[in-house]
Amino acid sequence: MARAPRLILITVLAITLAMLVSCGTCSPAPFITSITPSSATAAGSQFLMTVNGNNFRHDSVVSWNGFSVVTTFVSSHQLVASITATDIHEPGTVLVSVFNPPEDSTTFVSGAIGVMSATTCSGKTSNAVSFAISP
Repeated sequence: MARAPRLILITVLAITLAMLVSCGTCSPAPFITSITPSSATAAGSQFLMTVNGNNFRHDSVVSWNGFSVVTTFVSSHQLVASITATDIHEPGTVLVSVFNPPEDSTTFVSGAIGVMSATTCSGKTSNAVSFAISP
């Protein structure tokens, strides 16, 4: 009879530990709300572009028409990207997005006896925002 209370105690401890260690979920994708400036003149000078939004991380990278540019993390709501004169040499529209690289695996405990498991989080890309390069 002493076994039943011990099993209940072990089960409660395992569930409590599971909740404290990790929820086993991945962080949300980044999201751009605005960019400043949102346009430039072709063949103009290099500049810094501020990207505002949500879910930015220290390792987030701004993408300029699919190519990574030098990115500085300011906060989880703001990044600064270095745009070169070469990036704006021709008129047109460029798509700006943010990429968060894959996260490390998160190990967590689940189940009544404490079964170990892992969640692998893939990289995530934000929505794309248009940047206009005028002639």
